[in-house]
Amino acid sequence: MRNEKKRSSVYVVYPAALFDGWEVVKEHTDNAVSFNTREEATAYARARAAMEGGALVKVENWFGDTESVCEVAPQADREAVPTAP
Repeated sequence: MRNEKKRSSVYVVYPAALFDGWEVVKEHTDNAVSFNTREEATAYARARAAMEGGALVKVENWFGDTESVCEVAPQADREAVPTAP
């Protein structure tokens, strides 16, 4: 049996078609979240990716072409990090 790596989720940031803004959707779902700016949408996608345990964030332009892709690492477990007295 082959050892296969778990495929990462992908969050897609793209210009909204029906209004002046940006949307974020997790691939293979229909639930888009709307934002006024690309920066807000990208920050949201990165935060969701980190909370999910790591994922890819892909930014697309108006034509659906990929402009950038980044891999977001999992959010660190706050309880696992020692704190200074």
